Amino acid sequence: MELNIGGMIGLYGGVICGLLGWWFGRKKARKNRGLDELYYHIWQKARSYSWYVSLGALYVLFTLINFGIELSTAMVLGILFLTHVASWGIIGIVLTINMSSTAPLQPSRVKVGIIVFVTSIIVFTIISILTTNWLFLLCSIPPSLIALFTALTPKRKDSEVTY
Repeated sequence: MELNIGGMIGLYGGVICGLLGWWFGRKKARKNRGLDELYYHIWQKARSYSWYVSLGALYVLFTLINFGIELSTAMVLGILFLTHVASWGIIGIVLTINMSSTAPLQPSRVKVGIIVFVTSIIVFTIISILTTNWLFLLCSIPPSLIALFTALTPKRKDSEVTY
């Protein structure tokens, strides 16, 4: 068994960068009095909703296995971890914007954006697995970004537009 140096640097470097970002973010939020009851409520809700998304990802992966597609343990765990953490962050952002913005997000725009986001990720992941070419996952980035911007941008009223 070979030791993959780049993989080890990415694995543990990602953990170190993530922990540093979390620590500095919490330090800055505490300084600006951002760690209040609303903060804890939003992120607790986001965490509970992300478990539903993870459950959906499990069903998709089990369906792929039932169709005879071979998936490695590391691949399945990576997909589940990424699904859980990404959905937690996205749902937390949506809830934060809705709770703190003067113009709340339109539920229909949020639903459409999330559906497009999830669909593009699932479709390109399945294509990548079937073709064993992981570069297809890069194709999911543009539709995902467009969907996120669509979902997270409040619709402006005509009266708010200034010339």
